[in-house]
Amino acid sequence: MTLTVSLVAGASLVGCHKTATDGKPAGQGRAAPNPESVKQSFANLRGQFDGLQARSADLAKQIEAVPADLPGYPQLRANFYAFEEARGVTDAKVTLLRGRLDAALKSGRPEELQQVSDELGRVSLDASRIDQQYIKLLHGAMAFERADEHRKGPVPVAGGVKSKSAKSTH
Repeated sequence: MTLTVSLVAGASLVGCHKTATDGKPAGQGRAAPNPESVKQSFANLRGQFDGLQARSADLAKQIEAVPADLPGYPQLRANFYAFEEARGVTDAKVTLLRGRLDAALKSGRPEELQQVSDELGRVSLDASRIDQQYIKLLHGAMAFERADEHRKGPVPVAGGVKSKSAKSTH
């Protein structure tokens, strides 16, 4: 399984939050966010969640393949379901932001676009946290796979004995 961490969305949102030299928030002497920059930030965030959807589906299969009788497995599974819930809630936020972004672009009102830009920043932070949860779960699932292989012991092969732990897991 290839691990791709998408933190690009968080970094790309920095350009959406233009700060005037006086440091005031949007609508108080600051320049309005660039519509193209906000659209690009949204596209990055949407792409991040599309990738996370595919990776979490693979992780679900990986976790389901772990024997449920291994010590600690119920906690791994509970953590996975909590991750899936957080991913789903944040994915819904991204979907709602699409509508808000479209409305802000149509209205032409800079304060609406700034609100969407600010919300994109918050959702991007949520996305980064969810990516971190994914990485922890992936490592946990891999540890359970290794524990299961170790529990099974060496596997006989023609001409000798080969240890399962010698095979590449990912």
